[in-house]
Amino acid sequence: MSKNFLFLFNTEKKDYTGCNILNLQYIREDFSDIEVIDSIPCCSGSPGRQNFRVGLDSWAGSLEPLPEGKWYVHDIEWAAGIDNYEGDVWSTGIGPVTVPLDYIEPNSTERSAIEIHIDWNQGYSPGTAGCIGLYSVEHMERLVEWLRDTDPRYLYVDWGLGTCPAFVEN
Repeated sequence: MSKNFLFLFNTEKKDYTGCNILNLQYIREDFSDIEVIDSIPCCSGSPGRQNFRVGLDSWAGSLEPLPEGKWYVHDIEWAAGIDNYEGDVWSTGIGPVTVPLDYIEPNSTERSAIEIHIDWNQGYSPGTAGCIGLYSVEHMERLVEWLRDTDPRYLYVDWGLGTCPAFVEN
């Protein structure tokens, strides 16, 4: 039986704003065989706050990237109706669609209200307050396809700090 999930890691490269370019992957796992189905470049945190931390060391209001660990992926939320990328937006930074995330493990974090959304205001205020910011509508459309394809419910964030849980469930 296969399961699908999202995986996020740091490429150690910078985008034009000074944010680290992250790689969000859509992964299928069949027993011990892991296959990357697709990937999207993205960012997290504000350009001057690219400090990657574990959950316990990541505090609310830090404007840093979301902490390393396992996250729950909620349903897609639309500001102006399903598949409407041109209508109303949630806010000037979030844009027309968002996917809320909740931290699961290890331990805990002060961080909340973390989402995956388009970096809607990247032209004048790039980066995010800690959410995963996609660079374009096209990238969000691909993420929406992934979520509709197999409904992956987990995101593993691995900054190389040693606290990201293993993919395989016990």
